[in-house]
Amino acid sequence: MLPLIVTAAIIRHNDTVLLTRRPPHTRHGGMWEFPGGKLDPDESPEEGLRREIKEEISIDVEVGKVFDVVYFRYDRGPVLVLAYECLHLSGKIRHIEVDAHQWVPLQNLKDFDILPADRPIIEKLSVTKQSTGT
Repeated sequence: MLPLIVTAAIIRHNDTVLLTRRPPHTRHGGMWEFPGGKLDPDESPEEGLRREIKEEISIDVEVGKVFDVVYFRYDRGPVLVLAYECLHLSGKIRHIEVDAHQWVPLQNLKDFDILPADRPIIEKLSVTKQSTGT
């Protein structure tokens, strides 16, 4: 079975990163994740990520370089997460397709109930922070 390709945004502000919480009525409701989502047909990952961010939290982002690529197998099938560094360009965060958002200090990311597919990204963020000394 081919993996479902999804995108995720690593949006930083000072020493924090943006997490969003899934609404309770959705699959994995109440869990935290990096904003993003599935690609539409004939859409590049960058286009899909910009669209998903706008649809979910109403902000515009500049999609930068790939931060990490994660393959994870859920019971319903595998996903391939393309996590990009993103820059918040404009707009105020609104909860359109999310239940909540939080700017989380890098050292506190492990305290959140994170989607399993996003956990390796948290690990890499922690290692990157330690190795750069920031």
